[in-house]
Amino acid sequence: MSKTASRTILFAADTHFHLVPHRGEEQRLGRFLEFLHAAQAADDLVLLGDLFDFWFDYPHFRLRGYEEILSALDRVRDSGTTLHFVGGNHDIWVAPFFHERYGTSADGSPCTLETDGQRIRLIHGDGLLVRDWIYGGFRKIVRNTFAVTLAKSLHPELLYHFCCWLSGTSRKASRDESALIVKRAGRYLARPGHDWDLLLIGHVHHAFLIENEGRRMAALGSWFGEESYGMWRNGRFSLHDFSDGLAFGTEENP
Repeated sequence: MSKTASRTILFAADTHFHLVPHRGEEQRLGRFLEFLHAAQAADDLVLLGDLFDFWFDYPHFRLRGYEEILSALDRVRDSGTTLHFVGGNHDIWVAPFFHERYGTSADGSPCTLETDGQRIRLIHGDGLLVRDWIYGGFRKIVRNTFAVTLAKSLHPELLYHFCCWLSGTSRKASRDESALIVKRAGRYLARPGHDWDLLLIGHVHHAFLIENEGRRMAALGSWFGEESYGMWRNGRFSLHDFSDGLAFGTEENP
């Protein structure tokens, strides 16, 4: 049964929290924990990748860290909110653990939600709009079966430091890059043959919402200098900033 008169879905991505918190990360983490608390009032919470800046799910043990986030997600699950997880290029390896703990998709792969007669396609978005050779190489490594098997043979500390070096520094998109991202998104949206009504991505660290002939494409922003999240409510999708509060019951963006 829906918690509200209509289904409410919240979406977030690209918080990039570190296994060992970086200086100044505490305030950002505190705000995200508040967002997760608010998400207990939603019907669904979708995490669209790169929630964690690094994760590797070993078969018999887990690297220590992220306890506050995981405990908050436990409370979201226990409230009756359904969790969905799509892995990003930094945390795709969390998928088996998430599936066991929260009942999400077993492999963290892109998925489609159907609600209010609409099909919402959910992907992290790496490799879709930004031509970044460093990220491109990183993406191939973390999503390669042989690479995952090889990684399991490495000492956890060695793998952790290697991935931290490889991932680089997460950032917001520059103004010029943001314009290019939206331009490429417009071309992608205009292609024929899409089988969804709304495509929702993360990864680009720049929030936008565009439309073409009845189909929409949106990107969630990051949690660096903003507190970006998306919301599906009353059959419509909108983008928001959590610093303005949770937008339940407010006028959604057109």
